[in-house]
Amino acid sequence: MKFKFIIIISLTALVISLFLMGCAERSLPDGDVYAVVLDSPDDSDTMNNSRAFFDWETYPNANGYRILVWCCDSLIWDRIEFNSSVKSSIPLIDGDYRWCVGARIGDGDFGHWSDTLSFTIDQIPFEIKGFVSTPGVAHDVVSLDNYLYVADGEAGMSIIDNNILSAPEFIGNYDWAQQYDARGIFADGTQNILAIADYRGIPPIYFFDITDRESPGAGPSGLWARLCGDVDGIWMRDTLFIIVADHDDGLYIYDLGTPEYATQRGPAYTPDGFCSGVSAKDTFAAVAAEDVGIVILNISDPDNKTPIGFCDTPGEATRCKFYDNYLYVADGLSGLVAIDISDPTNPNIVYRSDTQVGDAQDIAIQSFDSRVYLALAIGSDGVLFYNLDNPASPQLVGQIESMYAYGVGADSIAFYIADRDWGIVSVALE
Repeated sequence: MKFKFIIIISLTALVISLFLMGCAERSLPDGDVYAVVLDSPDDSDTMNNSRAFFDWETYPNANGYRILVWCCDSLIWDRIEFNSSVKSSIPLIDGDYRWCVGARIGDGDFGHWSDTLSFTIDQIPFEIKGFVSTPGVAHDVVSLDNYLYVADGEAGMSIIDNNILSAPEFIGNYDWAQQYDARGIFADGTQNILAIADYRGIPPIYFFDITDRESPGAGPSGLWARLCGDVDGIWMRDTLFIIVADHDDGLYIYDLGTPEYATQRGPAYTPDGFCSGVSAKDTFAAVAAEDVGIVILNISDPDNKTPIGFCDTPGEATRCKFYDNYLYVADGLSGLVAIDISDPTNPNIVYRSDTQVGDAQDIAIQSFDSRVYLALAIGSDGVLFYNLDNPASPQLVGQIESMYAYGVGADSIAFYIADRDWGIVSVALE
């Protein structure tokens, strides 16, 4: 019995050894060691993605993989990975693509190349039309007369020529003395004013005169709030008022009725929570006060800002936007919240969309083809798109996944994503 047991063990060990040798040395008919096997995307797949997930089988003893991706016969991505899967870190527009992977053994060259598979990107209903990098970290973007102005983080303000949507062109960057972290932006084409919320900057709201759209000059001065993260504007009684969200102090209002000077109107309104965002409409302003939720103020008398409505949101209210009789809130990890403000003294939540992904940080609302859409920037999952056919119940219709979407802007042609890594990405209906 003992002799038979030893024979069985020996035969088992021999079978295992032969199997492992075969795994390490299987050959193709031409004599080359077998190739990397690709899993996804499979040949001829069509995907509604803006970033593709590439997956292949682990190659024995591989010391890294090299992935190559082509679009219309142009190599667009050449990357070395040490795992057998990776998500693309470049924006993918609609088109036909090919990809392959090679493996490296030891310190040698990459070889054992896979077959080359093809796939198609077909984004619906919104698709990437163009993109352009900026020198800083894009936090917010506004469009005016075919130019895009960017709150570009530590790089200050950047300008993009957007006359050709599919081919935006970076024009220049403006980084002023004691500039710190540009996070919010507002532009007015009537008074030719651009305002930048520069968190911890001196001054924290920096103005440009954009009479010459491509060559901004020095704007008004005199604004000394402290930790500004957002800015909006509104016309009342033939005067442009700038509404500012200061993290600690709350909501400030400045008027630009005096040429070349911004005049603070009354003291700041300070809610119980930290102030991240602000939006203005008619004679009302809304403050996104993080854990506290939303505060609505009557600002018809800017010197005496009067809080008239309060609404706690389930997450952290970061940015907000008025539309019709509703206020839409980017509510952090709780996603999108819609608040009925038909009675601004009694605002109430009528809708919440917690998608369980991303961190809702900014909102833009725009009409395309007679339908109104809302874009919600959600950080690491890019931007979600909703239609507002029923404003009380937004319907999720699509997503563009970017590396990290801080902000989103819009005009009558497209939405514009302010992305940490990609810069500015233009997105329009297909």
